[in-house]
Amino acid sequence: MTSPTVDASQDRTGLIYLQLMFVMATWGLNIVSIKYLTQHMDIRALAALRIAVAFVAVTLIVKARRGRIPRLGRQELGWVALAGFLVVYAHQTALVYGLQFSSAANGTLLMATSPLLSALLAALFYRERLTWLRIAGALLGLTGVAMVVVGSGARLGLTGWGDAIVFLAVAVFVFGGLVIQRISRTLDPLAMLWYMYLAGGLMLIVHAAMTPSSYDADNWSMTWWPWLVLLFSAVIASGVSNILWNAGIARLGISRAALFVNWLPIFGLLFAALFLDEHVTWVHVAGLACILSGTWLGLRRGAPASR
Repeated sequence: MTSPTVDASQDRTGLIYLQLMFVMATWGLNIVSIKYLTQHMDIRALAALRIAVAFVAVTLIVKARRGRIPRLGRQELGWVALAGFLVVYAHQTALVYGLQFSSAANGTLLMATSPLLSALLAALFYRERLTWLRIAGALLGLTGVAMVVVGSGARLGLTGWGDAIVFLAVAVFVFGGLVIQRISRTLDPLAMLWYMYLAGGLMLIVHAAMTPSSYDADNWSMTWWPWLVLLFSAVIASGVSNILWNAGIARLGISRAALFVNWLPIFGLLFAALFLDEHVTWVHVAGLACILSGTWLGLRRGAPASR
């Protein structure tokens, strides 16, 4: 007979799975949203404004649940500042800049490499043994990335460089996930995200303030629809979904949580076709097949982890 404790643990894990699926759906739509918003706003102003609004939303959630922001020690502040730099400042800057030149479809496919990168980096930092399956998975995944990057005309023009910058955004996001996993041992996901957005948001605001194009009046004279898209991107995709993502990492670890990113390109390609009228070509399908196959190989347990 199963004990109540085991049942409760399974229920919590099942809830985390559902939450992570919701995160993937909102993130897939968010890539489409950011691509759309880059056509209406300066990218530095867009990145800063999204995180500033997300920070306000997270603050309201923290106040509603706890009533106060917990204080951190000096060491915890250092780790949170590093996570804020990687996940908020570097990731958001690279993602918004890359999507200005790349397509939403390419962006979602490149995001699908994060499970494989997460597994490889977790093996590196947590001393898990790298098997031939993981090496083969890495090569297959990189082949898929290359197909996506050079798929449009097989040349590196603006679209190719945009894809490369999106891939950089994925890499810094994965490194940030490793930092989140470390600090989640002593800090709950909600407080962690609040401090991350505080640190990374300040970096983005300073960056935007030093950029003359951020003061262009056209950035702030949009119609109501782009503002509504921006609110979704900031509050739901960047605020609520990142709280759920951090909770998933804390519960499952970065390698297991990253498995759900396999669903991101499926949602992203669907939303890109629906809302941006982007065409899904055989290059996208072949690249997606390579990336998902490489991820499947890379995450298989071909040998026990070394201790």
